[in-house]
Amino acid sequence: MIPGAWLDAGLDVLLSPGLWLSVFLVLIYVLLLSVWRWGGWPQLGRDMLAGLLGFAVGQLIGTFSGINWLRIGQVHLLLGTVGAVIALAVGRMIRRSAGSG
Repeated sequence: MIPGAWLDAGLDVLLSPGLWLSVFLVLIYVLLLSVWRWGGWPQLGRDMLAGLLGFAVGQLIGTFSGINWLRIGQVHLLLGTVGAVIALAVGRMIRRSAGSG
C-alpha cells in the first residue's frame, strides 16, 4: 500500500494541468512535423520522446532562469517550444546521418 503522502504527491504531479498542456503541445508539434516529413511509425515514437525531452529542458531553463516570456500558468511556452523544436531537429538529423552511413 502506498502511504497517503506519497499518493497525494504522485496524484498532484499526474493531474497537473501544466503537465498535460505540455504533453498536448508536444503532441501537436510532433504531429505537424510528421505531416510535413513522415518517417514511419517508429520515427513518430522517437520524435515524441525527443519532443518531450526538449520541451522539458526548455521548461527547466525557463523555471531556473526566471524568464517569463509567453508563459501560460506554470508552462513556459516560448522556451519549451524552442527546446522541443531543437530536440526534434537534432533527432531527425541524427536519424538521417545514421541511416545514410
